[in-house]
Amino acid sequence: MTGEQPIALQRTLNTIADIYYSQNVQRQSEEARNSLEFLDEQVPKVRAQLDAAESRLNEFRTSRDSVDLTLETQSVLERIVNLEAQVNQLELTEAEIAKRYTPSHPTYKALLEKKAQLKREMDKLNAQVKTLPETQQEVLRLARSVEVTQAIYVQLLNKVQELEIAKASTVGNVGILDDVGILPQPVKPKKAMIVVIMTLLGGMLSVGVILLRAAFLRGVESPDQLKALGLPMYATIPLSNEQCKLSRKAKRAPGKHSPQVHNGLLAEWNPTDLAIESLRGLRTSLHFAMMESSYNTLMITGPSPGIGKSFIAVNLAAVCAQAGQRVLVVDADMRRGHMHSIFDERSECGLSDYLAGKKSLEDIIRTVSTLETLSYVARGIATSNPSEMLMSIRFKDFLAVVSERFDLVIIDSPPILVVTDASVIGKHVGMTPLVIRFEVNKPKEVEITLKRMAASGVAVKGGILNAVERKAAITYGENYSYC
Repeated sequence: MTGEQPIALQRTLNTIADIYYSQNVQRQSEEARNSLEFLDEQVPKVRAQLDAAESRLNEFRTSRDSVDLTLETQSVLERIVNLEAQVNQLELTEAEIAKRYTPSHPTYKALLEKKAQLKREMDKLNAQVKTLPETQQEVLRLARSVEVTQAIYVQLLNKVQELEIAKASTVGNVGILDDVGILPQPVKPKKAMIVVIMTLLGGMLSVGVILLRAAFLRGVESPDQLKALGLPMYATIPLSNEQCKLSRKAKRAPGKHSPQVHNGLLAEWNPTDLAIESLRGLRTSLHFAMMESSYNTLMITGPSPGIGKSFIAVNLAAVCAQAGQRVLVVDADMRRGHMHSIFDERSECGLSDYLAGKKSLEDIIRTVSTLETLSYVARGIATSNPSEMLMSIRFKDFLAVVSERFDLVIIDSPPILVVTDASVIGKHVGMTPLVIRFEVNKPKEVEITLKRMAASGVAVKGGILNAVERKAAITYGENYSYC
């Protein structure tokens, strides 16, 4: 059924069936032959016993002038002969059964019980015979011997004829119902059934994963959710596939300063990307929002890490610089800031070094070679007390100086729900947009963030929904593309 050569298997199985059938016929014939040998030895002996019994009966009748059986004695004789015949038949059957079963087998037990019952009836008849006259008893005994021996002789002759027929016959007691055949279709695997079952299971599994994800990861999916929390939206930034490629190249780079890694500044690498176009819209919104403020500094922050704050801060600075403004972007995350990697440089000689008094302002401000109006300040050497350094007068003086030298100062801060740095920085800037990542930050996180900022005296006037995917974001770029 499962072999790789069905024709050879068909031939083998048919051969096995033929051999089994022929062996059964041979076994039946051999059993008949053995039984015939035994009966051929018994028939002459029984014939001799029959002749002797007839002679004795004839002699007894000759010695007595007229001896005959009464009706009662004749009836007893018939019953005795019948019982003797049955017992003899059971003994022959027992001889055959003994070859196959043990005495404990149910079939063997039933035969022995029947045989014992017949013998009990024989004993009753023998007791009845003893009540007859002596002459009748002798006649009955001799007639009984003749009749019983004759019945046994007839049974043996019939049995010999049956066995001779069985021996000559070529038919056994088994039969082959069907020959082996090759099915037109394979028994297994049933490809159609497997495809259907796997399709159903795959669909059920996919739906289950989607439902579980929707149940446990209920992040912000639309600006309306943020508006319901009292946070108006400045812009929605679509997920940039180009930025994902840049990030993957940076991770696969053999070294931090490998020339194989493109500049991570998407605004220069692909200025027509939809995310950059959305940042240009954000630039316009922030321009009008900051007209009411006396400060030209703004802080980009968010509830949690990994939501794209640095991406927005750097690329927003780039698009503002491309518009002719002198822009400075500052990496104020002195713990885990990575803005320097976007420009393919090191973090040393940055904000923490200046606040510690180790470097001057001129030492930490770096100009982007490809965009002269854009400058940035790295985080510097990692420090253990960034919050205290940001609360110092030196940081306040730093903001005052750079706000005079540049048209716009953008500060990339640590996440609000993780550390208190953003609350400290927010008191010294003119505006604080809140970045929320699509399907990552939950509405409850946003609500807690707004409460914490309000408790620190920092007003958040608007939000930025970042990395919005096309499946849900239908408010941007629906019919707009570059040819």
